[in-house]
Parts: sequence; structure tokens; C-alpha cells
Amino acid sequence: MKRTLACVLLFLFSISLFAAEPKVAVVLSGGGARGLAHIAVLEALEEKGIPIDMIVGTSIGSLIGGLYSAGYTPKEIRGLLETYNLVGLFTNSPLDEEIPDDEVFSYKSNHVFSLGFGDQGLGDAPALIGDQRILELLGFLFSKYPDTIKFSDLPTSFYCVAADAVTGERIVYSSGSLVQAIRSSIAIPIVFTPYPQGDGTLAVDGGVVDNLPVQLARDLGADYVIASDVNAMQMGDGSKLETLSAMAMQTVVLLTQEKANAQHNLADVLILPDLADTFPLDFASYDQIIEKGRIAAQEQSEALDNLAKTIAKTRNLKFKDPDRYGEYRLLPTPTILQIQVTDTSLASDTPLIKASLFSAFLGRKLDKQTSEELDLKLREVRTANDLTTLSYEMGEDGMLMINSRSFARSNRSISMGFQVDVGFSNALPNNIGWYRADAFLDAFIGDLGTKDLTFLVHAMLGQDSGIGLGLRYPLIQSGMFTMEALFNARYASGAMSTLNSVVDAKRTAPLDRRFYSDLGFQFKFGKYGKATLTSRYSLTNLNDDRFSTKLLAYPEGELSVSYGNLESRFATSGILAETLVRVGAEDGMTYALRLGWKQVFKLTYLDAFTYSAQLSVMREPYALLKSYANIGSLDYLIAYGPLFLRRDVLFVGMQWQHRLTEIMGYPTYAKFSVGSAVYDGYDPFTAIEPTTTSFFEDPVWDVGVGIYVGLDAPIGEVIAAIGASLKGYVTVSMGVY
Repeated sequence: MKRTLACVLLFLFSISLFAAEPKVAVVLSGGGARGLAHIAVLEALEEKGIPIDMIVGTSIGSLIGGLYSAGYTPKEIRGLLETYNLVGLFTNSPLDEEIPDDEVFSYKSNHVFSLGFGDQGLGDAPALIGDQRILELLGFLFSKYPDTIKFSDLPTSFYCVAADAVTGERIVYSSGSLVQAIRSSIAIPIVFTPYPQGDGTLAVDGGVVDNLPVQLARDLGADYVIASDVNAMQMGDGSKLETLSAMAMQTVVLLTQEKANAQHNLADVLILPDLADTFPLDFASYDQIIEKGRIAAQEQSEALDNLAKTIAKTRNLKFKDPDRYGEYRLLPTPTILQIQVTDTSLASDTPLIKASLFSAFLGRKLDKQTSEELDLKLREVRTANDLTTLSYEMGEDGMLMINSRSFARSNRSISMGFQVDVGFSNALPNNIGWYRADAFLDAFIGDLGTKDLTFLVHAMLGQDSGIGLGLRYPLIQSGMFTMEALFNARYASGAMSTLNSVVDAKRTAPLDRRFYSDLGFQFKFGKYGKATLTSRYSLTNLNDDRFSTKLLAYPEGELSVSYGNLESRFATSGILAETLVRVGAEDGMTYALRLGWKQVFKLTYLDAFTYSAQLSVMREPYALLKSYANIGSLDYLIAYGPLFLRRDVLFVGMQWQHRLTEIMGYPTYAKFSVGSAVYDGYDPFTAIEPTTTSFFEDPVWDVGVGIYVGLDAPIGEVIAAIGASLKGYVTVSMGVY
């Protein structure tokens, strides 16, 4: 009886072993843009009918593998490359540049490059590239799955690898948030910031510990493993390593490849696309990269056929229609029912964003249009609150999970930038064309001598060139209010007068000299309010005999007040209020009064409307450029060109803005402008002293229209414009501001 029972059990066990289907795993390596070749590998496997039970990926392999496992077909993944500009994902900085303390009624100075430094080293962030755009994309692409899913419950089981940034231990993701898992796995050291894990730890790219996790696939139960290693072929041309970025990426490849090579013999089929000469961040060449993946898979066609025959002995092959709808597409689109904000910053003083800022999205389905609107709102709030990232993913029960993160800025930094424009206009004095270029450098060094003293440097090269030095010391720091004592001294040479302005064809040599010093106080109210009260002594020597007085030396006092959050010409909402009062004494009393207002309303997520007004009344030394209001600019009458200067100006205008598309991941806009101005008839470019102090003497009234298109890019606002007015002024310009 016992022998019979044992035989039956042995027979049943043998049947179960025979019946068990062998598991097939696909292992996809890291390699940056090279990993797009994995798409062709997945296509080849489907064409052969090889079933895929599990995908194990590292870095870009986790992204491609995660999309496939979530239910995207290879064709749909190709479509994502065409829909989304992957190059643009890798062009934004970890932190927006700090807004310099520009004077009122002057457009902000854009910093193209900024480097923080302090006691802990260089940089305000531990990476070169920000991840705002990447997280936006991941949040939408995986929005149909909650952040608590088991990855084995996906259409294809999925696992990905990252590394603990402190201990170097391997992290294997098998459940939770797909966004967090994939973002952690692609955190290439130095290139991308380490990603917080919610428990105080940080993760970096899985390639650091296991760039081709074949053994992991075996440990997870895979009977057959097909591995695709896009980094195996070494670069053959050293001339491609003559840039910092190329050498940095090649160093990462070399450091990660040793462990990957050791696992090659553990794979049943090994596919090695020849991508040695492909730069790991060259996402623009995705067609060529995928083609090389197809060629590599074709070279292993016989091995794949043999594997398919082996698998077919114990289970059915799965031939899939390449044009099918993927399982992900068939899932219902989630509806936003709740909003929760979580801060993942390691810094303790990060302000928590209010969920109410996003209440307009409650009740909406998270489709493509909603995601685009949400992305724009996230970027707006991120900039306003000086955050590194502000991203989202979907949780359970319709919960929109918004995650904020920021890094503490260094107390010392150096920044550089430039502005340049060129154009043609019949509103210029003695000329029809102009070219302007200005470069500037700003530096501040905190904790100088005493803990609170800050040393400032401002250098300028262009229409006027010089250097300024300053000191600031906080007197009051209480919540949202600060008061600082300030001292500035500046020396400059170049174009200080109308007769040597860069737009004046009859200009003299720009050899004016100016020195001034300020002593006063600056008050800041929250993030957007600022007031400055200063006393100044100004000394200017003019290099032109046509002026009756060449040496201008006089004291003056100035009060400027501003409040606003319009940090770009393309802002979609916000206000800017400015006031300037200046009184001095130079052969009599001098004064200036300027009031300005601008408000932007968001009409739709693509459109915005702006209205603005300015009043300027100025009676200061007639020879100086700074003694006038400029109404010839993109913000006022486009038809008038640059430096159209008048003492008295009353301007009102409106603008309609439409968001067009993105270039390299940065938005482009079109703006239509209409404005009307009344200004006095005195022309400062005649160099003849005005004979009256009456307001709006010989008034001129004009109406102008203009249109410009622009790109909001890291180098500044790249704008091309054309304008015309009733008085016959026409201006065409192009510049970076």
C-alpha cells in the first residue's frame, strides 16, 4: 500500500514538473539613449513568438521595460519618441537661476550660467541636469496605475534596479510606484540628481551596481534569459571624447560595464547592438539607434529561432500583432478626485505647497490635455517657490499625489549672462539699423567676515562697461519681512549720454565716465515685494563738446518700490507694480516720478491676456540716457525700436499671448500687441537743452501694433518681432533678452 501511494505521488509530481511552463525573462541594460535599441529587440521577440513573462531592467532599460510591462506595445513606444521631445527632457537645470535685484523699470537680467559654492563644495544641486520634465512625462505615462501596485500584476512582470547612493547596495523594485522605481533607476550620477526614496535615503542609477542584471532574472525564477546590452561595444574613436560631457558619460560606461560583461555567459541569447560611437545622450538619433538594435537582433535570429523551438516544446508561442492596441491604452483614464502634496526634500525649511493651488483639476480626467495643463501649472508653482522639482503621480481612489523637492542654495555664487538684439527701424535717430550686446557677471559671497555680511560684485561689458562692488548687512529678519543696510559703489565707462548711444548713427566715441555710490536700506516683503531707499552721489564726465556742461556732479535720493511675480515676458498669470521717485540737485532741483502696472490673466492653458499702463514724468540732466523713459521696446510700442526716449510718457497697452509648441523641450509663444502713447515733443537726441519744464509740452499721440514670436530658453528669451504705428514708424528686430 505504501509503495503504491509513493508511486502515485511520484507520478503526479512528474506530471506537474512536465506541465510547468518555463519562464522567459528579457534583461535590458542601461546605456542612456543607446537603450532605445531595446525597442527593436522587443519587436524581434514578438515577431518570433517568444513569450515574455518578465522584464528586468536597469536605467534606460527600466524605462523601456517598464513601458512594455505596463502595456505599451513596441510600436506605441516608438510613437512616444515622436510625440515627446526626449532631447528636451535633458536640457533644463536642476534649479532655476536666482532672480537678480534689477532696478525698477528695467527688464530682468537673465543668467545663462550660475554656479553656487560653499563649505560643502561646488554647485547648488548634485547634478548637471534637472528632472522636472522627466517626472512630468513619467507621471502621465504611468498615470493609469496607482503608486501601490505590485509589478507582478502588470501585463508583464517587471523588476528594475537602482543603487543606494550612500551604501552602494543594490535596490530591486518589485512594487509601489512605477514613477519612483524608474526615476530612481535612471539617476545617472552627476548627470541626474539622486532620487529620494521616502525613508530618508537616496537612490542612483542601477548601472552603478548591476547594469545587466541577468543573474537577478535567474534568481527571480527565469528559466530562459534573453539579454540586450547596449554598452558592450566599446568606443573605437577617441576623438569623440574631447568634450567634458562625452568623457563623463564614457567614464560611467566603463565603470559599469565590467559587471555586465561578467554576466554575458548567463544569458541564453545575448544581443549586442553596435552603438559604440553613439553618444549616450543623443536621443535625437532614435531612428538610427533603433535600427542598430534591429540589426543586432537580426544577427541573433538563428539563436532566437532555436530558443523559440525549445520553448514551443512545453508551451505555446505568442505571436502578437505589431499594430495592436496595447493593454495600457485599454485601461480607463483616472479621474482626479483628491489632491495631496508631499515634500521629499532633505532640507528642513522647505515651504509646503498648498494643495488648493491645484483645485481647478479636481473632477477632471487625467487625459493628455489635462496633463499638459497640469505640467504648466506645476512649472509655474515650481518657479514661484524656487523648487527643484514639482511632479505628480496617481495614487489610489483618484488621489493626485504632488511631490515637491528642493535643495538649499549655497550662500556664495557666481552668475553670468548676456543680452543682444539687432534690427531695423525708421524711428532711430540718424540711422535705420542697430546692434546691441551686453554681457554681465554677478557674484555674491555670504558669511564674509561676520556671519551675516554679504559682499556683492556686478560687472558689465557692452554699451557701458564697468564694475560695481557692494555690501549688505541684515538688520531685521522676521518671517516674511527683511530689512538690510546696503552700500554700493560703481565705476563705468561707455555710453552715458544720448549723443553716444548705440542707436545714434552720429555717436561720438563712447568714452563717458561715471562713478556713483549708494548708501541706504532695502526692504523685502515675502518673495515678490521689494522697496529700496537710498542716498546717492553721482559724478559723470561726458565725452562730447556739444554739451554745454560736460561734468555733472550732484546728489540725489531715490525710493523704488516693486511688487510682482512676472519673471518672464511669457508668464501666463501674475502682476507687476512699480514705483520710482527720485529727487536731486544739479543746477537746480531734478526729479523723476514713474508709475507702472502690468497684469496677466490666463484665459486657457494656451492663451493669456495682458494689460499694462505707465506714467513717467522726468526732469533730470538732459544729456543723460537715464533721464528718460524708454517706450520703444517689446513691452511698450514695438514699432518704435530701442531707446525711443522721452521725458513725459503716458502709455496703455494690451497683449494677447498664445502658446505654440516646444522646441528642444522649451515652449514657444506668439504675442499680438496693441498700445497707445502720449508723450512730449522734446527729442533728447538733438542735444539741445529743453527750454521748458511744462509737462507734455507739444504732445504727440500715436497707436502702434506689433507681433512677436519667442522661445523661452535657458539662454534667455529668444524673440523675433515686427511693429508698426499710425505715425509711420516700423521696426523689425531679433534678439536674446
